[in-house]
Amino acid sequence: MDYKTVASEIVEKIGGGSNIASLTHCATRLRFKLVSRDKADKDAVCKIKGVVNVVESGGQFQVIIGNEVDGVFDEIQKQTGITGKAIDVVEKDDLKVKGKLMDVIIDIVTTIFTPVLPALIGAGMIRALLMLGTTYFGMNPEGGLYIVLNAAYNAVYSFLPVYLAYTSAKKFNVNPMIAVVVALTMVSPAIQGAVQGETGMKLFGITVQFPAQGYGSGVIPMIVTVWAMSYIEKVCKKIPAVCRNILTPLLEIAITVPLMFLIIGPVTSGLQSVIGGAYTAIYNFNPIVCGVVLGAAWQVLVVFGLHWGIVPLGTVNLAMYGRNTINAITGPSNWSQAGAALGVALKTKNPEIKQTALSAGITGVFSITEPAIYGVNLKYKKPFYIAVACAAVSGGIAGSCNAAALAGGPVGILSFPLFIGEGFAGFVIAMLVSLIGSCVLTYLFGYDKKYDEE
Repeated sequence: MDYKTVASEIVEKIGGGSNIASLTHCATRLRFKLVSRDKADKDAVCKIKGVVNVVESGGQFQVIIGNEVDGVFDEIQKQTGITGKAIDVVEKDDLKVKGKLMDVIIDIVTTIFTPVLPALIGAGMIRALLMLGTTYFGMNPEGGLYIVLNAAYNAVYSFLPVYLAYTSAKKFNVNPMIAVVVALTMVSPAIQGAVQGETGMKLFGITVQFPAQGYGSGVIPMIVTVWAMSYIEKVCKKIPAVCRNILTPLLEIAITVPLMFLIIGPVTSGLQSVIGGAYTAIYNFNPIVCGVVLGAAWQVLVVFGLHWGIVPLGTVNLAMYGRNTINAITGPSNWSQAGAALGVALKTKNPEIKQTALSAGITGVFSITEPAIYGVNLKYKKPFYIAVACAAVSGGIAGSCNAAALAGGPVGILSFPLFIGEGFAGFVIAMLVSLIGSCVLTYLFGYDKKYDEE
């Protein structure tokens, strides 16, 4: 891909660099916030060679590039002069409610979680390799290599609030280092030991309520704490300049930490438990039905960016129960989209469509489904419908055998070891049904040869 040309054309078609309020990117998408949506020509952007599709969701103008998004992102930064610092300044406006409430919520969640994903994915893959090594290759769990790699995994999943504190601080425009201080206090072993001791711990005469699993995997408590801290920092900015730099960090820490342990932590942990418990109750009521519904809905939610409302539940489940059934019943949908794209690749006689579909299908096998969804399946419609149907069946299979991920990470060919344990065989079957079923059905019924001539 010619990054310079693609970047230049994208910037031109969205209204120029002056129309970009902020820019971020995830694994496959450039995520723009535009000053004026009316200046952007969505259809023209879609026609740019190298652009898979354009999606508008969560208040963002999202240009789907695929695996080469990093190169285009860097080139846009060079051409427009937009940097991380510029994004931070613009994101002050994110605290103002614009448009639908759901758009605001999705925007907050995606902005906070997207930068953390590489660490979550890397740690999850390390966990998968360790489970594979100890289960099948005689890896010694007391050996140095295991201890070091397991510590790297725990550095992410036992201290998740630290990462979320930093990205939340960027989102809510507060001092990220102070937010990290608060997060490290939340996960302090000394505090957890004191709180969970026989006599407990009191703060201002009030007994501190502490979740049984601690705050090490806390998602909602950390985000809400930093949001509250943003208001404390606003007040502190009114302190006279002569002592502001000294008093601001002091007051932020001294106020935020007790506030978190006495009010925000207990309330949000309770909310987090209710959300996790609600999903678990639905799953326990009938895991097959839960699997069918969520499995079918997952990639539809991905299309609209609404899956971010459910992703944190997986982290909650891991923290509460040590198992994440959500990944097990939604994971096969990745392979259903990949299989549908591969079905198109096998059926078409058009070299360009074959190349795009084959590349998208292979990428989907490794858990990144956007190229398959937007570049192939939604474009030809029937492959997407077939993929959704196969994902529903596969989700039901995974639910019926109580399959679950034992660590976080994307669901693809490299993450199978994460599911070793109860329901593993059923999970493997679900994945294969998704991949093979959607591929065969798309080949037979999902692709019209008329597209080869267009």
